[in-house]
Amino acid sequence: MTLRILPRALTAATGLALLLLSGCAATPAEPTANESSPSAEAEPSAEATPAATDAGAEPSCDTVFTEEENAELAADGLTLNTESPFPLGQVMVDLTADGALDCQWSKGQSDVAVWFSRLAEDDAAWAARSAEIGSAGWTVSDDPITGTMLAPADYDANYQPSIVHVDGVTYFVSYADLLDSVAELQ
Repeated sequence: MTLRILPRALTAATGLALLLLSGCAATPAEPTANESSPSAEAEPSAEATPAATDAGAEPSCDTVFTEEENAELAADGLTLNTESPFPLGQVMVDLTADGALDCQWSKGQSDVAVWFSRLAEDDAAWAARSAEIGSAGWTVSDDPITGTMLAPADYDANYQPSIVHVDGVTYFVSYADLLDSVAELQ
């Protein structure tokens, strides 16, 4: 049943990536003395305002995925579990112990769920973590992102989680294709 989510998530992730990238343009530089134009003092566009508001904000479970992925999760009946989310295996337990943001979306009266963890950690901490999980059978697949590590097939009966470290942040997802829907990785 979880495989049903994957193709729609990939299509949605592509659309959202384009949408997010269009709103992430750099803030224009202040005009110089030689640049006196009436447009230099114009009010910012509606697209520029959200980017400025979101800059520097810490991600939350509501914002870790693209809008399209959030819509897909909702369409599939998955809702954020705020009551007592449980980790997907030891790697997620370890991330949580180190202070990671942990999120779980689940579907009532079913075993269908989506897990996500995010931990800011330096390259040395990631090197130690990746060596540890590598010795536990995780393998590098470079798919969908270079450096992605896949859990061994026997990690969980229903899921094969993935983990990747990009720009000082480690991301854990319940299946590799979800990495394409992580808003920060767009």
